[in-house]
Amino acid sequence: MKNKWRKFDETLNLIFLMEHFGMEEQRKTNTYRTYSNGYIVIGTDLGHRYYRTSAPEKKLTPFDFILERISRNETNNTSGLWSRLDDFYTYIEKKPDFFLSDTSKNTLETVALDYNHFNDFETEFSLTKHPIQSVGLQMFENRVFENSKGQLYFPYRNLANNLTGYVTENEGKLSLLAESAISESVWFSEVPKTIKNLVVLRTPMEALAFQKRFQLEDVIFLALSDINYSSSKILIQILKRTKLKKMVLSFTGSSKIEGYIQDLMLISFINDSRFLVRVDKDHLSVKFNPEGQKPLVKLHNEILKYNGGLMKEYLKFNKITDQSLLDRKSIVLNQEKEWVACRIPYEVNALRYFLWSYYRNYMHKIIEIVKPKNANWTLEYEENGAYKGTEKLKAFKMAV
Repeated sequence: MKNKWRKFDETLNLIFLMEHFGMEEQRKTNTYRTYSNGYIVIGTDLGHRYYRTSAPEKKLTPFDFILERISRNETNNTSGLWSRLDDFYTYIEKKPDFFLSDTSKNTLETVALDYNHFNDFETEFSLTKHPIQSVGLQMFENRVFENSKGQLYFPYRNLANNLTGYVTENEGKLSLLAESAISESVWFSEVPKTIKNLVVLRTPMEALAFQKRFQLEDVIFLALSDINYSSSKILIQILKRTKLKKMVLSFTGSSKIEGYIQDLMLISFINDSRFLVRVDKDHLSVKFNPEGQKPLVKLHNEILKYNGGLMKEYLKFNKITDQSLLDRKSIVLNQEKEWVACRIPYEVNALRYFLWSYYRNYMHKIIEIVKPKNANWTLEYEENGAYKGTEKLKAFKMAV
């Protein structure tokens, strides 16, 4: 036993502990209880255990919960952490309500230690597999569900391939089912025997529209609805497993600007510490490692070309240049020690030009960016239907 306090883990009432520390109960079933902060409490042969909605595979003990709460308690900061922890255990040893008993009101049905309540959502919320009638959409079998009213739901999984919830679309926005957690998870389609393309989008609905538009074969679709380090790590892992050299990236949103910003955000997580993005009030700030002079010189020349075109267009309407105005709407590139800093105004052409220039000079070996003519692929398909040309993705490759 690693410490003197863990001996209580099989007998402590975690439900009572949750209430003692002010956690609000969200939902209650015979098998589990859900609480604020994304905690799920279950009963096992080893006593109460809990997990976070983002990581159902990591079962935690009452000791883990007590240690977390004591660590965050600011009311007594004169004693050391372990003294405060021991004081709490000394206190609860004298309180029977903190311990499990046969007469406890907070009993739970015993489940296996690998239990994941998200696996019960199909039954609990009457979800059934959405029938896939089109041959071109077969890769979405077992990846799209519906309720009794025909509302579509999409299952998300984390890096450990554990289900972390379901997402639906509500008035054009993603809506989570119950306590679903997708910040560290992705949705993906079935894996074909032969893989030719990995297509990354923001939502499963966009994936459906994308496939209806292009009718691709031997493809995996992946929805990265929350762009962060964990979700991008899943993306890179899937890319490696497919053994593809490139992924097709096609982030969209309510506007083209939103899609370009999302592209840059993903690049920042893929490049980790080599590419940093900050969303400011009037512009986007980017800092990146130049990684040698050759790609940087090309990028610099392309930005000069863009800024020159901006001035040339301005002079069509004005005889004298307003330099302060042009500076405000130009792409600005500066060297900051070992970094390159770039300021990009929130203007669709400026964002598009910088994204295209950067990915062409730095990311072309791993990313291929395609964009719809409309704001997103759902509108693209609704307006144009299935693509009839022979070039397919090449015809929508990002260009300036």
